[in-house]
Amino acid sequence: MHYTVELLVSGDRNVNNYYHAAVGRWKEIWSRADSKDVVSLATLLSSEQFWFERNCGSRWVGQEIMGVSGIGMLYSTAAGFEDKADQARLLYDAFQRSYCSIEVKSIARRVAESYGLLEEWVA
Repeated sequence: MHYTVELLVSGDRNVNNYYHAAVGRWKEIWSRADSKDVVSLATLLSSEQFWFERNCGSRWVGQEIMGVSGIGMLYSTAAGFEDKADQARLLYDAFQRSYCSIEVKSIARRVAESYGLLEEWVA
């Protein structure tokens, strides 16, 4: 989350646009039939990484936004993951099984940990 926080504190106004574009892309991804099982979603994520890098600022910023927005959009501070917990777990598992870069996988893990997703999963 360091890249986007750095952009935010430096006043970069494009960060909001990057996240907005990312959420729109995630909505498209979730609407596809191949986003419903872990193997197909992992394959899909592998091919989507470049889109995030190209459309969300740069390679590193886009990788960060891919992981943060994907898991983050399924969470609410008022309700947690609530009815989206299974979807969040599916996404996390698909990230880890994908051919996405180690950076994307690491970001997904850190985001999942920060939201307590991995703890909920074990419980």
